[in-house]
Amino acid sequence: MKKRRWGRPLRTCALSLACAAGAGAATASAQVKGDEKNPEAPAVAWAPDPAAMAATRREFLAQARASFLDPTGRAPLPDTDFPFPKNFVDVFAKDIDDLKSLASQIAYLALGRGPEDMTTYADMVIHVAARLSIDPPESALPRYQDRVRPRDRPLTPQQEQGFSELTEAMRTPDLQRRVLYVAGLFGKPASTQSPQLKPTARSGRKRHRGRAVVAPPPDPQGPSQSVLDAIDWKRADELASAAAEGADGWNRHTRRRRRGRCYEWVRMALQKTGLWSDDYRAEVTAKGDSRRPRRAYSFAWAMNKIESRKDPFAGRQAPLRRLDLRVDPLVKGSIVVFDRKACGFNNKSGHIEVITSIEPLRASSYKFHEVKLDCLANAANAGQVHIYVPQRLDPYPPADAAVTTPARSPMPADPASANP
Repeated sequence: MKKRRWGRPLRTCALSLACAAGAGAATASAQVKGDEKNPEAPAVAWAPDPAAMAATRREFLAQARASFLDPTGRAPLPDTDFPFPKNFVDVFAKDIDDLKSLASQIAYLALGRGPEDMTTYADMVIHVAARLSIDPPESALPRYQDRVRPRDRPLTPQQEQGFSELTEAMRTPDLQRRVLYVAGLFGKPASTQSPQLKPTARSGRKRHRGRAVVAPPPDPQGPSQSVLDAIDWKRADELASAAAEGADGWNRHTRRRRRGRCYEWVRMALQKTGLWSDDYRAEVTAKGDSRRPRRAYSFAWAMNKIESRKDPFAGRQAPLRRLDLRVDPLVKGSIVVFDRKACGFNNKSGHIEVITSIEPLRASSYKFHEVKLDCLANAANAGQVHIYVPQRLDPYPPADAAVTTPARSPMPADPASANP
């Protein structure tokens, strides 16, 4: 019987399969090329590159941050109409919606404060600054505190959306507030001459006769400027925690030992956080020195002497700065010094305390105290309260560098070809 040969048919079949596979690959390649030109083609044509979305996000945030920090409010917002194919938008829908939401919130804040009070508006500014990774977010407040929206100016749909989202964000229970604007005081011009502390009253006993009366140092004069950019927020939080820890020990067993020692407990909180420097030891001496009595109001005396130097920050680290409630809000971790008889405090010593929380608003020294805003505002208007905050020793970058708008490069039609 003649043997059957299978070699030639097998080779023919293999060549046919190879040709069919090559033709299929060519068809698929053509389909991909066609898809690149036709955004309506099926989404399986090519996979969107996450690196392209990351690059777009970085570019958008840089321009949005520059617009948000522009003190004039004229820097334009980046465009939110991204020229991407439909399948790219579908894959990164949440990322694109977040960027559009951020733009609408910035657009609303740029108009200025509307019907909301200053504290609510400041919370909105801080919230958006945190979304833009501005550290600390409170440093954006000086650029917005003087902006007021005209009453007859309507809101665009984008601004309406931003207002609704911000209002909802302000209602979240996890919102941590660190500032509070005192109603009825913010925006008032500072007086041309601050009232001075009255000299220490002397008793009529014979052993005090003949001693010179201690005259208080005058409050330093100068234009009131915002100090929010110079605050050391980390140190302020530490000071508030240290003061609250000291006040936690107040009870009926320690009441007699602690009562009337507000200065001592504030000093211990300052010492725990490294804010009690040699400058204060030199200006506020030990008890018994008739020339410089150690009382609660003496802290303001010491700060007046330090700040009245020709250059108070030359050759030394001055860890505290004066805060003016007419310019800046009340800050968590700030030191509040009341003059004698102010707000009903002691007529010989006055009072000193540290703001330990904003919501609820309370302060502490030897115990926790309720902060009465109306009394605080009246004392500030009368020049009977002095407020100091921890100062940041390494300055922030210049404002011009912070608002520089980067050049916007055209977005590619094919995001897969974009460089991250």
